Amino acid sequence: MKEKNSNFLLIVYNTNKPVILIIIPLLIISFVVGVIYSDLNPILYLFPTSGEEYSLQIAEGIIFVSVTVLSAFLIVLAVRKKLIRILKIFFSLIFFISTTSIFWIHGYLLEFTFSMDTYWLEIILTIIGVLMGILSVYVIFFEKTNIRLKNALIFILGSAMGTIFGTVFNIVSFLSLLILISLFDIYSVFRGPIRQLLEKTNFSLSFNESSLIKSSMAIGIGDFVFYSSLVTFITRELGPILGFVTIVGVIVGIKITENLLIKYRKFPGLPIPIFFSLFLVLLGWILLKFMI
Repeated sequence: MKEKNSNFLLIVYNTNKPVILIIIPLLIISFVVGVIYSDLNPILYLFPTSGEEYSLQIAEGIIFVSVTVLSAFLIVLAVRKKLIRILKIFFSLIFFISTTSIFWIHGYLLEFTFSMDTYWLEIILTIIGVLMGILSVYVIFFEKTNIRLKNALIFILGSAMGTIFGTVFNIVSFLSLLILISLFDIYSVFRGPIRQLLEKTNFSLSFNESSLIKSSMAIGIGDFVFYSSLVTFITRELGPILGFVTIVGVIVGIKITENLLIKYRKFPGLPIPIFFSLFLVLLGWILLKFMI
């Protein structure tokens, strides 16, 4: 039986269209943002000297992943204890604060990038962030929300968060975060928190025909965030050419993941697109260096 009022735990984009048609606009937006922010230096350091110490940069990535892992297990524990109302309040606060903050940071970075002396863009984007945060709370508390509104919100929040993640980290911290979160995604889907949440919410792709599986897909907001962050980061750090290579890698990786999802009924969305993209970027970087 479906756990009552627990579907909000799965922050997913539901679509009957090919996943690529949803992801390509996300990747294009991330590419453009990467070009715009190409002159910005990383601004997020947990340790004051981590800009010079690789070990501290790796530690930053591990810390961010550890927070995600711990949160996932605490959510599963709360579901088992039937603390659904507390979880809704927790989710609402997290989404409201993070959404407001993300849009404010974008406003700050845009003003810094274009050397603006006024704060009007920062203020406007903060107001938009507050409105998006209110919509997030509405979607979480009212599960029968219009699916188009929910999808639009997940797309906007995923791209906004992803482009910030791809901007504020240095290369070692970001790659540590990306690789570790992809490995955790594998464990989480097959053995860990995501599998348990799927079982608790009775959410699965349990169709009889493969064609039906293709016609109904769910994309987690985390996939939006990390696809977006990877394209933004590579474009910003290594240039538009390798940014385009990253887009190709993500698209091919998603198609491979789709085929495996049809075969195994569930499959993590991050590892293949992320690792295949990084492999192509490495090859492209070596070729560009050789040509230069």
